[in-house]
Amino acid sequence: MKREIITIDKRGNVHIPSTPVWMSACEIADLLGAFSGKVNAQIKVIFREGLLMETEAMRTIQSERGFVDLYSSELITMLSFRIATPQAKNLRRWIIGRLTEKNSSTSPMIVCYTLGKRYN
Repeated sequence: MKREIITIDKRGNVHIPSTPVWMSACEIADLLGAFSGKVNAQIKVIFREGLLMETEAMRTIQSERGFVDLYSSELITMLSFRIATPQAKNLRRWIIGRLTEKNSSTSPMIVCYTLGKRYN
């Protein structure tokens, strides 16, 4: 399975690759600057509360060291909102910034409504 990980450089720049993101709990802990126990506990809470389904957000692969659980970018996003570290805050801000940025490459659509008039 080809996979990539999300990284944050020393200047706080977030890099999310264009290939599918699947990360282990230890990789997520490093990304968010948290202990892996905290990450694992929050993952269990997310699944227990039904916020995400394990079948959709988790995959198990076999590596040279044994079996490893990997988690989707959707779960990583949720974790960034549940963990209070500077790195998690940086990722949250990046996510919110991407969601709210204006896309200047599209033209606005103008819709005109008229009441009671017909144009041929």
